[in-house]
Amino acid sequence: MNNELEKAFAALRKKYGTHCAAAEHLGIYRDHYRRLRNGRANIPQRTADYILLKAKEAVEDMPDISSTTPAIPHEPAQAAHP
Repeated sequence: MNNELEKAFAALRKKYGTHCAAAEHLGIYRDHYRRLRNGRANIPQRTADYILLKAKEAVEDMPDISSTTPAIPHEPAQAAHP
């Protein structure tokens, strides 16, 4: 998993409190979300783009984390790996 996705998962956890809550908000089963996050499951480009988009929205919605969380790329397709 690339660094941008790691930052995205961290931003989502910070916004929703737990990874389980973040998974629920994204509509992904928490076990699958955990496997994606831990690198045990392949992350399709479409899913990576969705995670990056939701993390970007989370950072924009919470200005207090935007100053402490590294920037989420504006173009998800460029940040994710194939």
